[in-house]
Amino acid sequence: MDNDTFKYYNQLHDFLFESVYRNPVAKGEETKVFGIIKGLYDYFYDHPDKLQGEYAAILEREGVSRAVTDYIAGMTDHYAVETFKNIYIPKSWDI
Repeated sequence: MDNDTFKYYNQLHDFLFESVYRNPVAKGEETKVFGIIKGLYDYFYDHPDKLQGEYAAILEREGVSRAVTDYIAGMTDHYAVETFKNIYIPKSWDI
């Protein structure tokens, strides 16, 4: 890496550690992540029929645990939270 690239790399590295990885607000949310991942895993493990496409193929080849793990690993943070909400959080309705 040339000197300029190395300098910018270090600046980005420092920013990410200060603003993202060690950010107290983000760190405070970390414990919630484990519950979301466990909830998603339990749901899809119990409902493997919900896995489609390449994950259905993985299910056939390697079993439910691998398929569910790969499916969750491929989720973005936003998608994982939205999927968790759709599964576990009741929706409101008008009476």
